[in-house]
Amino acid sequence: MRSLIGRAISSSNFFNIKESNSSKQPCEPLPGQNEISEAMDVRTKRGLRHFGEKKMHEQIDVPQISLELLSAISRSDFPTERSYTQWQKRQANILEELLMTSVDFVSDVHAALSMLLSKLRNIEEWVLNTSPDGRAEILTDIKQYASKFSNMPRKFGIRNETYYWTSSFHFNINLYEKLLCSIFDVLEDGQIVEEAEEIIAVLKLTWSTLGIIQKMHNALYAWVLFRQFVRTGEARLLRYAVVEVQKVVSGKDGEGIEEAYMSSLICSVDAYGSTRLLNLVDAVLFDISKWCHNQLEDYHLHFSQDKSAMFESVLTLAILCGSCFADEFAEIKYIIPMAGDGTASILAHSFIEKSIQAAYKRVHNVWDAKAKLEGKHPLTMLADELKLIAEKECTTFLPLLCRQYPDAGILASVLLHQLYGEQLAPFLEGVSQFSESVREVLAAADRLERYLFHIVRSVRNCVGSPIINYLHPYQYLSTQIQQICAPLILQWLHTQHDIILEWTKRAIQIEDWEPLSSQQRQTTSIIEVFRIIEEIVDQFFNLNLPMDTIHLRSLLIGIVRSLDSYLQYMVNQQVDKRMLYPSPPALTRYKESINPFTKKRSAEHAFIEEKIARQLNDLTVLKLCVKLNTLHYVRDQLDTLEDSVKQSWELAQSGQTFGAAEQDLSISSEPVDELFTIFDDIRRSAVDASDTITDFIGARVIFWDMRDSFLFSLYQGSVESARFEIFIPLLDGVLDYICDLIIDTLRDQVVSSICQASMVLEGYVWVLLDGGPSRVFSDSDVTMMQEDLNVLKDFFIANGQGLPHVIVEKDARLAQQIIDLYSLKASTIIEMLMSASEHVSYYPESKKPGQRCANDAETLLRVLCHKKDEVASRFLKVHYKLPKSSDYEDVLGKEPALKSSLIEDMLKSNTSFNWTEKGQRGFRMMKKKFQEATSEIRHAPW
Repeated sequence: MRSLIGRAISSSNFFNIKESNSSKQPCEPLPGQNEISEAMDVRTKRGLRHFGEKKMHEQIDVPQISLELLSAISRSDFPTERSYTQWQKRQANILEELLMTSVDFVSDVHAALSMLLSKLRNIEEWVLNTSPDGRAEILTDIKQYASKFSNMPRKFGIRNETYYWTSSFHFNINLYEKLLCSIFDVLEDGQIVEEAEEIIAVLKLTWSTLGIIQKMHNALYAWVLFRQFVRTGEARLLRYAVVEVQKVVSGKDGEGIEEAYMSSLICSVDAYGSTRLLNLVDAVLFDISKWCHNQLEDYHLHFSQDKSAMFESVLTLAILCGSCFADEFAEIKYIIPMAGDGTASILAHSFIEKSIQAAYKRVHNVWDAKAKLEGKHPLTMLADELKLIAEKECTTFLPLLCRQYPDAGILASVLLHQLYGEQLAPFLEGVSQFSESVREVLAAADRLERYLFHIVRSVRNCVGSPIINYLHPYQYLSTQIQQICAPLILQWLHTQHDIILEWTKRAIQIEDWEPLSSQQRQTTSIIEVFRIIEEIVDQFFNLNLPMDTIHLRSLLIGIVRSLDSYLQYMVNQQVDKRMLYPSPPALTRYKESINPFTKKRSAEHAFIEEKIARQLNDLTVLKLCVKLNTLHYVRDQLDTLEDSVKQSWELAQSGQTFGAAEQDLSISSEPVDELFTIFDDIRRSAVDASDTITDFIGARVIFWDMRDSFLFSLYQGSVESARFEIFIPLLDGVLDYICDLIIDTLRDQVVSSICQASMVLEGYVWVLLDGGPSRVFSDSDVTMMQEDLNVLKDFFIANGQGLPHVIVEKDARLAQQIIDLYSLKASTIIEMLMSASEHVSYYPESKKPGQRCANDAETLLRVLCHKKDEVASRFLKVHYKLPKSSDYEDVLGKEPALKSSLIEDMLKSNTSFNWTEKGQRGFRMMKKKFQEATSEIRHAPW
């Protein structure tokens, strides 16, 4: 700590302070002020080494450190005379700043101390004409005065307090600011070094010397960060400053003596042309608040849309700092807020008023000239410009302002309404005919008023807001042209129907079913379709002409036709999931081969047709997930579109904009709502298509993409050599891969399709009953099969974090029943088969997955075929003439020109999405449960 302060006061660019205690405010940190040469650093450490050893357990202050440096460092330690001269004068200035301010209270030593310091400052006399003993004597005398001041009574009785805490607090504050600036990168002054936290921890060691307490530190740290932000524009510094100011404002007040101490540290601030005295913390907050107010009182000028985060931070900072000075900054001119509004609301109200007024003045100064340049009526130009202001207000500022002031949107809209109304009212009084200029002005005014009304309506409880009382709506839509417009609008709509349908067909025919981006996981084509629809809807309502429900019905019919053609095309691309189920090889009876060299017949698995295989090329898991995302997007966008059209229609049919009664807006609402039921057909179609694709994903994953690793590998040759432990990690990876592709809302549904699958458990049943000649199960295998089934169930249940236990048990019921059959004696199964034999043909055909029953004859027959039992083998030979399993070998049939892309896509995928925390916990528990289960399996005795 001593070395830290010593190095700071030895810095070549440390500035001196000459202001009185009553007029000093925290000064701005200068760039590079913390730089110190390596040689000076070594000299300082050496000079303070012995001092530190002597004062190990004593309270020290800055004068002691400076005097120790003067005693320990001589001319010979500097490379040049000039550097030594600068250094010693700096130390003399520091001592003068610290000691001479104390002379005000000890006047009898003023002359003596002044003379000693003048000798110290006269370098030539000091070096050439003063002996070493003389120099030592001078320093000793100064030390005595400094010691005398150090021992003077403390004012507040704070632990570790010294006299210099208050007598030279400006110097201490200045020095501490300098030390705080060491957190900034020397090469990039807008960046904070990685070791900032460690630096702050070290700086806290100086608190007892410099008179810093926690609240002062927070305020000064906020000040340093804030000033650096102002200099560099680095938004991160502003966020850090907000955090520190929050600590200052929200932190509990310290003990009474600490509060009294901080109140004694008086600084002067410039309060808009006058000087105001505040304590240190309030001075910092005042200066920060003043800068923030200057920015926020014209936030339309200072903050663009891409700086909304910075606007939010500045707003937060202004409210935090300005809570103590609201009366000085919050000047209300136009609309008086409610009496019960808090400080934050009053400040936000003031910001909105002043910023919108400033933006309006800029537009008003150029609107006439700009209108002539673009060939528009001035009022049209003014309305369009004010609408741009309203849009920026709505999209960039209101979401943040409303957090502090719920009526922000209403206030902004009312202000713009009033400002434009003052210009429009004289024009309306002079309207005598429906000329082009009149139509142009009224249309522009209508667009502005409707947008402002949209902002007002978006505010909850807007009707109850007292600000609404400031509105003076005006009506201007003519109804005389309604009969002329009606057929023209219908004709226009019929043309748009054909355009939408043509664009939809063109977009979907070239769709490759790839996600638009990692954030937007639907397809490009659906974005384009809705873009066209929304464009037509916007054009429809932007006609600004009288309309009837017949026009709205025609518009909705065109939208439904377009979306229905899109969904129908998507459904027609699907393949029946039953086509994915492989046909089992011929039935055999267990018999080990006596002659290993006997030529064996192939037990080929039949594959799907070539045509179906080609269709599967366009039905990869990636594309299926994108289709699901797209279908969900269709439903979401349809809801949004419906709400948007309803709202636009209500506004279009409303005879007035602002101040309209609720009953006026709901005229003919019931028949209009009935028109929108036509969208329910699209919703049902989208849900049906989504269910079909979800079911197909499960079937594809298990019976196609994982057929080699699961269907054709599990228990192949023997149970012990090919168990579930080689399959579940792959399944886990598949689930993770799919969860990366699917949107959050659909993840549980899609994962359930695979997990509940019946697909996975049906696949397991397929292995047990239709797995081919190479799969035979002995009585000892049943235990491992049961363990594998339990592992699979536990994987899905995931210790309560996965699927419900009841659902998993239900899906696993058939597999459990089949394993139970394998545990029975062959004679028992034969008796069961004989009792059910009337239901099975001589050579029964395999049922598709999901169509089996544990007690039907076909299932019992297949259990006997795969049972490693001589009794079962003899029975099958005598009664069914089945060939021996040893006469066959499993050979995959010729596969169509198609290969599973799932594993390849998983390996190629370099995109990582964040699953929901719940989903992450669920699958972490799945993995943990699986690891525990497989560990028990590996170490179990056989």
